[in-house]
Amino acid sequence: MLYFFPLNIIALSLIGFDSIKSTLLASYQNNKLHHAILFYGKKGVGKATFAKHFALEILQQTNVNHPDLLYIEKEEEKRDITIDQIRKISNFTNQTSSISKNKFIIINAADDLNRNAANALLKMLEEPHANNFLILISHSLGKLLPTIKSRCQLVKINDLTFEEFTVILKKNRPSVLPKLSDDEIKILAEICDNSPALALEAGEDLIELYNNFLSSIKNKKINEQIFKKISDKSFNFEIFIKVVNFFLQRLSLYNAGLMSYFLFTEKEIFTQLNTKFNKEKLFNLSDNIGNSLSKTIPFGLDKKLILINIFNQICFE
Repeated sequence: MLYFFPLNIIALSLIGFDSIKSTLLASYQNNKLHHAILFYGKKGVGKATFAKHFALEILQQTNVNHPDLLYIEKEEEKRDITIDQIRKISNFTNQTSSISKNKFIIINAADDLNRNAANALLKMLEEPHANNFLILISHSLGKLLPTIKSRCQLVKINDLTFEEFTVILKKNRPSVLPKLSDDEIKILAEICDNSPALALEAGEDLIELYNNFLSSIKNKKINEQIFKKISDKSFNFEIFIKVVNFFLQRLSLYNAGLMSYFLFTEKEIFTQLNTKFNKEKLFNLSDNIGNSLSKTIPFGLDKKLILINIFNQICFE
């Protein structure tokens, strides 16, 4: 399926893109804008949002459903972007522009291209159409064919700082998240790796799950809300994986004497667990839990049993 921009995309504040925008606009104004641009960097820092804003500025439009702007992404329930999706780009580029003299195609993310789709895209890159600009989004350059990268102008999108993350979160929070405490902002910054997109999408679940996970460890009894959450078919289990990994990372920091501050009831819990796990045992614990979690989604394992197993390893083994 080929998509124009959906109306429900969160319009993240664009922070940290001024220099990149100025450079690219200058290239366009001097008729030197590359026909294929590859934005790469950490997931969730605003690459696709910036690409949309940039394209719309050149098209001199604000309508995200502009007919000269095409957006391609992995279809729901599909593992990757298919060759049929890429082939349909030809229909778009061969048509006369509807409003503007230029056309833009954005692929988010090029990392999701399967082999056939990547090869089809490569052919298009070798024979670009005049006034057609392709913007690729990548969260991991290593997943792209070297021949695709070599035909694009590579633009590195830097990671956001904690301060930038906080500014974006606060600007968008009133319509997306409830009021957050300083501790909760710290949690989201760390667990989301300063990715505001993830924080805004899953912030409430992340905070609630982490708090409930801590209380479960403290009371040596799994909180019923966690069972309820992970049993919900609409719940993204990757969020729970992030919570558990975050807990183990924080426990490792405490074990190494590198903890600078505590969140919620961490201090009491980490103090108790530190008498139980030395560095070697903690490494093995993290390794075993990480292996279990990594297999849960691909192999369709029982999420409740995985949770119980993780809980028992932390509290009782």
